[in-house]
Formats: sequence, structure tokens, C-alpha cells
Amino acid sequence: MRLREIVAVALGGGLGTLARIGALEATAHLPQGDMIATLAANTLGALGLAFVLARGLPEFPPWLHSGIAVGFFGSYTTFSAIALIAVTEVMAWGWGYLAVTLVAGIGAVLAGRALGVAARGRTRS
Repeated sequence: MRLREIVAVALGGGLGTLARIGALEATAHLPQGDMIATLAANTLGALGLAFVLARGLPEFPPWLHSGIAVGFFGSYTTFSAIALIAVTEVMAWGWGYLAVTLVAGIGAVLAGRALGVAARGRTRS
């Protein structure tokens, strides 16, 4: 990995972390705000990452692609928060949350991939 790619991943990771903190702050006043923020961030992150990977971002250099895909989306989404919620909430809430997260994530990946493929097709025409 080259220095430019390392810097792009680090900067993308910092921005993804700030976006995630923003989501937590925006929902802090809501009941179960941390669960809502985590679900929203992971679902949007899955959608965005699937879009980026399906579209390929051909006009971006590879180092910037890594900064977006690995850095930003890697830090914006988190499995550890899902796992923590799943094991610390009452069993029905924890398992239900895990199921909703998985279904939403898979749906977001399918939608992001479809949007990315469609966008890639439009730019080639």
C-alpha cells in the first residue's frame, strides 16, 4: 500500500467516524437513539459501499477509491455496535434488532448494487 492510499484511508476513516458521531448525536434525544443511529449508519453505509463497489468509480484514482470504500464506509459502519446491542439488550430486543439490521443491510446492499450498476451503465452510454 502506498503512502497516498494510506493517507486517503486514514482521512476517509476520520470523516466516517465523524459522520457516525453525528448520527449518534442527532438521535441522542430519542428513545433508543443509539440503536436508531447504528441501524441508520449501517444501512446507509451498506447501501453506499455497495453502490461504490458496483459502480467502480472509474473517474477516481485507486487511492481515492480506497479512501472512500475502506476508509469512510469502513469506519462509518460497525459490526461491534450491533453485537454490543444484541448482547446487552433484553433478549427479544437484541435478537430482533440483529434480525432487522441483517435484513435492512442485505436490502441496502441489493439496492446499492442495483443503483451502482444502473449508474455505471448510464456513464458508458
